[in-house]
Amino acid sequence: MKTIGLVGGMTPESTGIYYKLLIQSARKPGDDPLQNPEIIIYSINLTEIVRLQREGERQEVVEYLTTVLERLRGAGADVGALTANTPHTYLEEIRAKTSLPLVSIVTATRDAAVDRGVRRVLLLGTGMTMEAEMYPRAFGGAGMEIVTPGDGDREFLDHTIYGELALGKVTTEVRQRILEICGNHIREDRIDAVILGCTELPLVIKSGDLPVQVLDTTKIHVAAILAAAADA
Repeated sequence: MKTIGLVGGMTPESTGIYYKLLIQSARKPGDDPLQNPEIIIYSINLTEIVRLQREGERQEVVEYLTTVLERLRGAGADVGALTANTPHTYLEEIRAKTSLPLVSIVTATRDAAVDRGVRRVLLLGTGMTMEAEMYPRAFGGAGMEIVTPGDGDREFLDHTIYGELALGKVTTEVRQRILEICGNHIREDRIDAVILGCTELPLVIKSGDLPVQVLDTTKIHVAAILAAAADA
């Protein structure tokens, strides 16, 4: 297996989940229990990225993340990944500037949705992720429809992700509100799956919490990263 390079810190909570899942998922029955994939993590300053995003400094974000990816490549990474959904809004621009092959969380999630036969999907995530075209474009091209929450719920989700989940804080009130958002859309929009389009959302919702399929983008992305590393 080739060396995996992760752009982490978006947030530290989800980076830890990626690391553990990569280790656990790479192990096969009968393997040496001490055998692990080689992983290099570059943990960024999230404050700087969020500031640039909110100020609309798109090119600066691209340059920042490209620099990090090139540092990972220089350190020996063969396959790269951004450990969050939101920065994937810049993925194609970043790919044009780095020679490190990148595994897309959006493409991996679309492929998983196709395999599961879903058609109408609720997307949860940061405000930027829910308002971007990356999921509607990718899913629409495969004959699926993306539904997003209304303005008030999008604002609540964005605030909760950056203000609480990013710090590892999960309250009963937040969990209940997010489940209510999902329940309302399941009834009113006839969705058949929910995308946890933020790598912190698995802290709140898991498969079995809802009467429809749950697409955990973190787990899906990890599987795709390992597949790419095996094929590299």
